[in-house]
Amino acid sequence: MKKILPFYDPKRSYNENYAKGPFGDFRISPKILLKKGNYEIFGIPIDIPFGIPAGPLVNSNFVKAAWDWGFSLSTYKTVRGNSLLVHPYPNIIRVISKTKDIHPGDTVLGDFNVNSINIERDGITNSFGVPSKTPRVWQKDAKKALKKMTKGNTMILSFMGTNLKGMDRRDYIENFAKTCRLARQTGAPILEVNFSCPNFGKEGLVCFDMHASHDILEALAKAKGNIPLLVKIGYFGKQQKEQLDKLLDSIHKFADGVVAVNTIPANVVNKKGEQALPGNPVRLSSGTCGATIRWAGLEMAKYFVDYKKAKNWKDFVIIGVGGVITPKDYFKYMNLGVDAVQSATGAMWKPSLALEIRKEK
Repeated sequence: MKKILPFYDPKRSYNENYAKGPFGDFRISPKILLKKGNYEIFGIPIDIPFGIPAGPLVNSNFVKAAWDWGFSLSTYKTVRGNSLLVHPYPNIIRVISKTKDIHPGDTVLGDFNVNSINIERDGITNSFGVPSKTPRVWQKDAKKALKKMTKGNTMILSFMGTNLKGMDRRDYIENFAKTCRLARQTGAPILEVNFSCPNFGKEGLVCFDMHASHDILEALAKAKGNIPLLVKIGYFGKQQKEQLDKLLDSIHKFADGVVAVNTIPANVVNKKGEQALPGNPVRLSSGTCGATIRWAGLEMAKYFVDYKKAKNWKDFVIIGVGGVITPKDYFKYMNLGVDAVQSATGAMWKPSLALEIRKEK
């Protein structure tokens, strides 16, 4: 497979990517006429129900490039109501599993030679800690992206709350609502709340706390106004299906759809069995993504579609994410009955992925 520089360069720091990216082919718009389609999400016309999820598109330059390369449904990286620094470099390395797939809690070998990554078989780490600029900065930049949005494309703005020192439970819920209101002020047509990042540290995965999820969603239902709200969640195993059902019921009651999966948390070690990524011990468990988590994304997507049909939820939107590397992967999700599909790792290394899918439609 031809070696391509990913549009988010793992050899550079997050701040350098933010300031100078995107890289590789994403720097220049493809000189082809994009094949249009006749799709929509929440009544918004889109050329193709495919795009990039929260993560790689760190600012308006990345979002604009994604649209230029045919990724109609693209998500601006998760923002907070306060600034937060990124985890130490590196953030993306290759991970090697003893099995084809990576499951929650697995121990995998970290490989710092990112040139060796083959995205059609490998996984990578996604260890950033959900950094964020101040609201003043990201609001201005999100508005800049929206000015570049053309018919057939749309932007989802991802956000989350932050558990700041001294907060009680009520404060934490209000922080989600406050950040939602700040996100809404940008004019973004669709919002997404992140309940799923495995790098929260002290905050944990909100999606696994049914009471917290319910109460936060209830607060967000008021804060979002009439803007559609998606909820990004993590993987639920077979023994967690009762919890997942309760969560989906809350999402349906207070929001408008679900996005999954984010990443699969695994312990990333070096050849000595020690924590591979530098810094805080919380980084031992890193979110992994890529081809090795496709199984989880497809499993969750099927469950969502079946649950939606059983409940007769007509307008509940499902976006499938996880291991979409080729057009074949995209069609696997769409054939399950999801409303749209997104790709992070695949899109990063294959900027032409959306164009390839358009050709096959």
